[in-house]
Amino acid sequence: MREFNKDFFFEIDVDADNRISNIFWANGRSRAACVYFGDIVSFDTTYLTNKYDMPFAPFVGVNHHGQSILLGCGLLCAEDTGTFVWLFRSWLRCMGNKALEGIVTDQCRAMQNAIEIVFPNTRHRWCLWHIMKKLPEKLVGYSKYKEIKHGVKELVYESDSAEDFENGWAKFIEKYDLQLNEWLYTFYEERRRWFVVQYDNALRSKAEKECEADFASANTTLPCGSQSFIERQFQDEFTHAKFSEVQNELRCKMNCNIKSVEVHGCKAKYIVKEALIWKDQSADKFNEVIFDVETKDIECTCRLFEFRGVLCRHSLMVLAQEEDGELHTSIAPANEILNAQSSSTTNMELVL
Repeated sequence: MREFNKDFFFEIDVDADNRISNIFWANGRSRAACVYFGDIVSFDTTYLTNKYDMPFAPFVGVNHHGQSILLGCGLLCAEDTGTFVWLFRSWLRCMGNKALEGIVTDQCRAMQNAIEIVFPNTRHRWCLWHIMKKLPEKLVGYSKYKEIKHGVKELVYESDSAEDFENGWAKFIEKYDLQLNEWLYTFYEERRRWFVVQYDNALRSKAEKECEADFASANTTLPCGSQSFIERQFQDEFTHAKFSEVQNELRCKMNCNIKSVEVHGCKAKYIVKEALIWKDQSADKFNEVIFDVETKDIECTCRLFEFRGVLCRHSLMVLAQEEDGELHTSIAPANEILNAQSSSTTNMELVL
């Protein structure tokens, strides 16, 4: 592969008998993509093994179309701390010694140890999918298992803040008498960490899909659904896939209304009520949006931007209010707001 592409990178680890133990590789396209989309990656060894029972360990990112992209991978002889340290150091050398800002893994202690050694300043979070798939195994023996499972999911996905979660967790544990459940206890103690064929064929397929999406975004235009100046800015700045997500938030804005506004200096705090319907029952949810007129930062307690990389319906409601009001001349263009918010689209998983 190096003969075909000078940017192809690989490292091979051998044991005392000169037998291959571990392999890491990344092609030129993956290395280039990592410059733009490698700030936060998902790392997982649960996908598959080959005929030698070597775990396949891909580094996966997410591009500007919301597509998963392969940023390199390894074949490993074991899943211990030393092996992961070797792999992560190979990744660092491949990517110009630029450390990750965030990494999402399963609850593997060896991975955690290796991340602390190689990426001491990287934010490490656990994949919620891995956590949630353990619920049947860990809790099915309880007579109220279905209620308990629903309660855990509600706490994880519906809590608006750390305080809401911790208060709800204490009530949940007491309600179902779960004080002695060791898995739940460990699960809670590590709550700060809660946050996918053949390789060449998969890489080629993903590259083709990205090229197709790039071409469509560059040469066609998705029509706006309104006369909103804000929507037109997102139409210019976003790929089709992400603009479609914004349009969905704009449509859902009709279910929201602003209940109160408090102004403190350059910051305004909006309370936005959203009418929701779930299983033929209606409910109201309140979100807090903070808008800074000077810095152009906007932040909502729903955390959709941090999760999906698009502004939520609650933030768009506030921006529309500001656009229509006396302060509309102080509102930054949508691209400025996005740049002020974050330099990446953090969309791998929910991080609490």
